[in-house]
Amino acid sequence: MSVLTATSVLDSQIIANLSFVAIDRNPWAVKEILLLSKSEQTFSGLLADALKLWPTIRIGDYSDLQSGIVLLEFKGRDYSSMTAQGVKNSRNYHDLSVVNQFGEIEVIIENKFWYHFDGTKGKRNPKPENGIRKQLSDDIFKIRQTLAGQSILRKGFVLLNIVTPGNPELIPSSYQSDHRKVWDRTNQDIDQYRKEGLEGFQSVISSFSEDLKEISHYSAPLSSGEGFMDFICAEVQLN
Repeated sequence: MSVLTATSVLDSQIIANLSFVAIDRNPWAVKEILLLSKSEQTFSGLLADALKLWPTIRIGDYSDLQSGIVLLEFKGRDYSSMTAQGVKNSRNYHDLSVVNQFGEIEVIIENKFWYHFDGTKGKRNPKPENGIRKQLSDDIFKIRQTLAGQSILRKGFVLLNIVTPGNPELIPSSYQSDHRKVWDRTNQDIDQYRKEGLEGFQSVISSFSEDLKEISHYSAPLSSGEGFMDFICAEVQLN
């Protein structure tokens, strides 16, 4: 069986670019709501729509055997892990999957949403939020679990959506302290605020040198009074 066009064509740079398109094509007010929402499910849905509309990826034509079907929260291969309480069985769902017409997953994209300040948290000794590394590690494991042992081409990607809304004062109160520490530490300089946050995420990604390849970055242009977005995508090394 030949692979889907999407499986052959998709790479980390295309996904990073389309992640921007998926959000940026919305009206200004909607974009601001999205950047405040911290909703990974919504971002996954927007990216799924963008993938379907991109002609060279060929998704959604059910009469075409090379055209994939994009699905959200589609079930992959379950797994077991040992805990202090004994064996724990976990069900394995993926944020976004492209499946062939036999229902087999060929492409997985695990999608995470962070604010820029998460990459450089702290007042004096800034460090990336611990959850970034843990979530990346978990997603790499989940992708490998589902795609292990496949004899034809399969691809898995991890995607970080890193955003700051145009009015950070509207960020939920539980995040305000972290935002203000970074904002003050960078002397309320938007460019420095963004730069330090992004560098923190890049440092975490680079530490997965044996697990990730083809790391790509799309940095959205900064417009006065609007929020800003960065997207980092990397392909998971399956073998």
